[in-house]
Amino acid sequence: MPQVRIALEDADDPVSRELTAEFFADIATRYAGVATTPPPLDLAELRAPDGTWLVLYDGDEPVGCGGLRRCDEHTAEVRRLFLRPAARGRNLARTLMAELEDVARRRGYRRIRLDTGDRQPEALRIYLTSGYQEIGDYNGNPNARHWLEKDLTPRPGDVRMVARKYDGRLHWHATLPRLGEDEHGVWLGATAHTPYRRGAEPAVFIPTAHVVLIPHEGDWVAAFNAAPHRTEIYIDVSDRPVWHGPDQVVSIDLDLDVVRRRESGEVLLLDEDEFDEHRVAFGYPDDVVAAARRTAEELLAAVRAHAEPFGTASAPWLARMS
Repeated sequence: MPQVRIALEDADDPVSRELTAEFFADIATRYAGVATTPPPLDLAELRAPDGTWLVLYDGDEPVGCGGLRRCDEHTAEVRRLFLRPAARGRNLARTLMAELEDVARRRGYRRIRLDTGDRQPEALRIYLTSGYQEIGDYNGNPNARHWLEKDLTPRPGDVRMVARKYDGRLHWHATLPRLGEDEHGVWLGATAHTPYRRGAEPAVFIPTAHVVLIPHEGDWVAAFNAAPHRTEIYIDVSDRPVWHGPDQVVSIDLDLDVVRRRESGEVLLLDEDEFDEHRVAFGYPDDVVAAARRTAEELLAAVRAHAEPFGTASAPWLARMS
């Protein structure tokens, strides 16, 4: 399967010029009277330190692009966001948007803006479900009908959830809202539009709403997925999750995973081969190996028995994400 990657490139190189030309041709098919050649734009605005230009690849094939330009000290604007038709319908637009937002944050911008027309309903839906709010006309674009903005500053109650491998490498990470706390632990929430990243790879999206439980006691982290996701519960065996203040929790992923399938109710232990491989490669101590296996066996029994929190405890929290 080709690997999706995002590369920092120059907006004036041959690949970028080709994608930009396709972007304007696509716009021209939707809006009468729109030129199919790029209007004047200072490409320096799409270069560091204030701007950026990204190209999205599916394997070796360039399939999309998008840029940022500086509006003011605190505001960046998305420019020329485009996906080739064959790449649409795979959440790649959200992946590219998430990367542009991360670049904007790293550049110190507090908000990000964009515009779109009334003949791009699929684009408008992506923006509105990704946290953008409609604002007034900020740029005088005669072809736009919607002007939108997203606040990039951390929200009160957000928690950065980080999983690392035993050798310290960054594994899965995401920022989720804290929903609340009960006798089982702290519950975090996510929608189908919440970006997750593995290391420095582009963002991916779990296709349904879900909640994550960080237990008060236990060497694991559990995700509970809303229907129709085929996996009802997915538990990562880890070390004891450690809170670094109220807004970050870190665990060491030990590769073993316990899952419960929705339709069959089957409970499985996954990735034993990866566990065996990494115990050698990363040098898991004997006590870590024994503890991980013991935790996995305890989780298998609890999930099969629907013992809480693997019974109905997640239901009220999931209901808040629907």
